[in-house]
Amino acid sequence: MPCLPYAEGDKPTIDPKCCTGLQNLVATATSKNDKVTACHCLEDAFKKFPAIQDQYMKAIPNLCNVTVPFPLSKEMKCDK
Repeated sequence: MPCLPYAEGDKPTIDPKCCTGLQNLVATATSKNDKVTACHCLEDAFKKFPAIQDQYMKAIPNLCNVTVPFPLSKEMKCDK
Protein backbone atom coordinates (compact mmCIF):
# COMPACT_ATOMS: atom_id res chain seq x y z
CA MET A 1 0.00 0.00 0.00
CA PRO A 2 2.81 2.54 0.57
CA CYS A 3 3.51 2.46 -3.18
CA LEU A 4 -0.02 3.46 -4.19
CA PRO A 5 0.20 7.26 -3.83
CA TYR A 6 3.23 7.35 -6.12
CA ALA A 7 1.93 4.65 -8.50
CA GLU A 8 -1.36 6.50 -8.90
CA GLY A 9 0.44 9.78 -9.60
CA ASP A 10 -0.82 11.44 -6.40
CA LYS A 11 2.63 12.01 -4.83
CA PRO A 12 5.74 13.23 -6.70
CA THR A 13 8.11 11.17 -4.55
CA ILE A 14 8.10 7.56 -3.47
CA ASP A 15 7.55 6.53 0.15
CA PRO A 16 10.65 4.77 1.55
CA LYS A 17 8.29 2.08 2.90
CA CYS A 18 7.44 1.22 -0.72
CA CYS A 19 11.11 0.58 -1.44
CA THR A 20 11.52 -1.49 1.71
CA GLY A 21 8.53 -3.60 0.74
CA LEU A 22 9.84 -4.12 -2.79
CA GLN A 23 13.30 -5.04 -1.46
CA ASN A 24 11.71 -7.57 0.91
CA LEU A 25 9.58 -9.03 -1.87
CA VAL A 26 12.59 -9.52 -4.14
CA ALA A 27 14.68 -10.97 -1.29
CA THR A 28 12.04 -13.53 -0.34
CA ALA A 29 10.90 -14.50 -3.84
CA THR A 30 13.88 -16.70 -4.70
CA SER A 31 12.41 -19.66 -6.58
CA LYS A 32 10.71 -19.45 -9.96
CA ASN A 33 7.40 -20.34 -8.32
CA ASP A 34 7.88 -17.56 -5.74
CA LYS A 35 8.57 -15.05 -8.51
CA VAL A 36 5.51 -16.11 -10.50
CA THR A 37 3.36 -15.87 -7.37
CA ALA A 38 4.72 -12.39 -6.59
CA CYS A 39 4.12 -11.33 -10.17
CA HIS A 40 0.49 -12.52 -10.02
CA CYS A 41 0.02 -10.63 -6.76
CA LEU A 42 1.17 -7.41 -8.39
CA GLU A 43 -0.87 -8.17 -11.49
CA ASP A 44 -3.96 -8.48 -9.26
CA ALA A 45 -3.13 -5.12 -7.65
CA PHE A 46 -3.35 -3.46 -11.06
CA LYS A 47 -6.87 -4.84 -11.41
CA LYS A 48 -7.95 -3.78 -7.90
CA PHE A 49 -6.48 -0.29 -8.18
CA PRO A 50 -7.26 0.95 -11.70
CA ALA A 51 -5.83 4.41 -10.96
CA ILE A 52 -2.29 2.94 -10.98
CA GLN A 53 -0.42 4.52 -13.86
CA ASP A 54 1.97 2.37 -15.83
CA GLN A 55 4.73 4.97 -16.17
CA TYR A 56 4.94 5.42 -12.40
CA MET A 57 4.81 1.70 -11.66
CA LYS A 58 7.60 1.03 -14.17
CA ALA A 59 9.78 3.67 -12.47
CA ILE A 60 9.55 2.22 -8.95
CA PRO A 61 12.38 -0.37 -9.22
CA ASN A 62 14.85 2.29 -10.44
CA LEU A 63 13.75 4.78 -7.80
CA CYS A 64 14.17 2.10 -5.14
CA ASN A 65 17.44 0.81 -6.63
CA VAL A 66 15.99 -2.70 -6.75
CA THR A 67 16.25 -5.22 -9.57
CA VAL A 68 12.89 -6.92 -10.02
CA PRO A 69 12.86 -10.22 -11.97
CA PHE A 70 9.88 -9.11 -14.06
CA PRO A 71 8.74 -5.76 -15.47
CA LEU A 72 6.23 -3.83 -13.36
CA SER A 73 3.60 -2.99 -15.92
CA LYS A 74 -0.08 -3.37 -16.69
CA GLU A 75 1.10 -5.63 -19.51
CA MET A 76 2.82 -8.09 -17.14
CA LYS A 77 3.08 -11.66 -18.42
CA CYS A 78 3.63 -13.61 -15.23
CA ASP A 79 3.61 -17.09 -16.74
CA LYS A 80 6.44 -16.42 -19.20
